[in-house]
Amino acid sequence: MQCELVMIGTELLLGQIVDTNAVFMAQTLAENGISLQRKTTVGDNPARIRDVLESALQRSGVILISGGLGPTEDDITRECVAEVLGRPLEYRAELYDDLVARFAHLRLNITENNRKQANAPRGATAIDNPNGTAPGLIVDDERGIVICMPGVPSELKPMLTDRVIPYLRQRFDLPGVIHSRVLKVCGVGESRVDTAIGDLIVSQSNPTIGLLASPEAVRIRITARAKDVEKANTLIDEVDARVRERLPGLIMGTNDATIETVVDALLRERGWTLALGESHTGGIIAQRLTAAHAQSFLGALVDPAAHDGGPAAAARDAAQEARERYGADCGLGLAPDDEANCSAVHFVSPDGNETWQLGRLGSGHRGQVRTATVTLERIRRHLCGVQPPPEFRTWQRDAEDKRD
Repeated sequence: MQCELVMIGTELLLGQIVDTNAVFMAQTLAENGISLQRKTTVGDNPARIRDVLESALQRSGVILISGGLGPTEDDITRECVAEVLGRPLEYRAELYDDLVARFAHLRLNITENNRKQANAPRGATAIDNPNGTAPGLIVDDERGIVICMPGVPSELKPMLTDRVIPYLRQRFDLPGVIHSRVLKVCGVGESRVDTAIGDLIVSQSNPTIGLLASPEAVRIRITARAKDVEKANTLIDEVDARVRERLPGLIMGTNDATIETVVDALLRERGWTLALGESHTGGIIAQRLTAAHAQSFLGALVDPAAHDGGPAAAARDAAQEARERYGADCGLGLAPDDEANCSAVHFVSPDGNETWQLGRLGSGHRGQVRTATVTLERIRRHLCGVQPPPEFRTWQRDAEDKRD
């Protein structure tokens, strides 16, 4: 079965919103063993939408559409699908009755333009939408299956997982799943990770291994095809263990784990609290811990001004000042060393004091994010007692050289 995505909405082309639907749809399809061939984004233009649908139907047997099912004039997905498949729109009283009941439940007045949402191409199956007003549509045509879903993520996601995926699995008697696990590495560049596990990447066929770098982490994605998720995890476990052997202590977490949640968990295991004294990172570490609802985090002082005594002394003073101000068990201080193009990090805890030097990891917001990430990773390794393998030893002095 070949599948394509068609994402409809001029706002997507203009960059006014981020297309999170496509990411979710692609992941969900992969997890269910459905091969995704292509994704196309098109604006609210009838001629272009029809052209995209015509091309997609020539290549693939299943087309999943997101968007264009609302009540306004630029919501034209139904009309375009009906025209391309030669199935005229039909008004369905039962769909309109459902809409009226939905609006009444929400204590809203239905308007005349909502009536168009009760139209469907001839022979289409309506998909109930308990999270919104626009029903989805399944059109099983000799040219292919076209499935239309609303563009609102809170409506599309449950419709896809609860209704569309079960329909496709039954319709095509799908035999298995494609399941992935992501291992995350912080403070080490993608090229170094590739050096350590590159031979595994090229030799694996099932599971497969892929790398994806970002300012927050290098993601090592292990993907297996199997009868079910349990058997896929069994295959993944073996490769997971081999990767960890090559990167001892360097796997920060898996899947949705973030460095801030991992550090918070390690601190809470010890019953320790943390306060920050940030400078050139501008409070990003504090913001990330706050957004993660870190229970160990008590507060932060942000002082971008330079201090006398050198960066190491400034980092130490910042850590101690924050610790005393908030009554925390631990203090973390950062200070830049502009002359050496690096940063000083000082961590004070009930176990003692440590000062580290981190290479400067770029400028602007991106550099701040990278510095915050590597600083938190350094705390994680300290708390876990991790020493990097020989090929990564330079990390201790220069967290990640710019070539990575």
